Amino acid sequence: MERKDFLHLVQEYLATFGVEAHLYFTDYSLEKIGFSVMRQDDVLYVIKANEDTGLVSGDKIVAIDGFSIKELYQREKAFFMGETEEREGKNWPYVLKFYNSLTVIHPDGSQEDISIIHNTKRTETESYCYKEYDDTLYLKFPDFADLDEINQLFNKCKSILENCKKLIVDVRGNGGGADSAFVPLLEYCFPEGKLVMDYYKPEYPIEINYSVRNCKDRIENLKQFLAGDLPEDMTAMINTMITNNNKNIGKGFLDDDDVFASGIIGKKGPEKVLIITDERCGSSGDAFVEVMSCSPKVTLVGRPTMGITDYSNCNMVSFDDFSFIYPTSRDKRIDHGKGLAHKGVPVDYYIPWSPDHIGKDVELDYCLKLI
Repeated sequence: MERKDFLHLVQEYLATFGVEAHLYFTDYSLEKIGFSVMRQDDVLYVIKANEDTGLVSGDKIVAIDGFSIKELYQREKAFFMGETEEREGKNWPYVLKFYNSLTVIHPDGSQEDISIIHNTKRTETESYCYKEYDDTLYLKFPDFADLDEINQLFNKCKSILENCKKLIVDVRGNGGGADSAFVPLLEYCFPEGKLVMDYYKPEYPIEINYSVRNCKDRIENLKQFLAGDLPEDMTAMINTMITNNNKNIGKGFLDDDDVFASGIIGKKGPEKVLIITDERCGSSGDAFVEVMSCSPKVTLVGRPTMGITDYSNCNMVSFDDFSFIYPTSRDKRIDHGKGLAHKGVPVDYYIPWSPDHIGKDVELDYCLKLI
């Protein structure tokens, strides 16, 4: 088979399990397409694009290789796993990479056929940042992956964080990483003098499958992380995971007895915390929003998260240019119909996506007015 046909076959099969992001087969030789979209009816709106794609924010994609958007959706329906139209945006890049040409209507009304580039060069990357709005501190976390950079951000704005009256934390599009990355925020987001665990109490445990294969592969993958330049707390966490895998190898499914956020006590300020999230916020991003949703100081704004933590603690197996990512743990709440898959963590103030979002920060403007 052609590589692309083989990749399509395997990914389409895996999609039938309904597990997004944490169950994935990829081909390193097939690069990302370099743009993201949101769908409304029979149009895909470009919301972000690298310069070399020939696309700009606000472009309307009305056909793909001659198929209308609705026709292509039906053709590739398995990839969307039953998601609502508003939540499809995160799935479209996985589909579009198998096609070649876009029919695009630009903001000025002109129409053009544009080839999909599969080795696009990223022109910019989102970074961890902060900004002050009067008595409000705004923090942006595109992921929770780089603990060193995140710690540097906390150090830069620590005095502001200690004294601000209101805090906005933006995790839209957060691709996850390590839960430990957001632990320093917890004391600012829960009531003064109260333990985080007084509010955040998972109803069901997570069980980890300590099969021989899983443990051996996880240990090797974790050791590769240790070879890098990691912060001390990240190194300690990885060493603990390695120890657990060595101790439990071959024991099958065991409940995870780690207590998250143990001993952390809330501070007086800030008085109010707003979390901005959306359907592209997943994994550790999901976990962050879920923990924060338990605090009476916190208000969630935007759209529900991706909802992919039902199956986590991913392992990766490589086959030359291909790799297979799969979860080794499951949250027992799925046995009681309380999983997050295809629903995500719900928000307090829902802001539906519309083309009006393009070129504007509707959610942030809403938060600034709210506070």
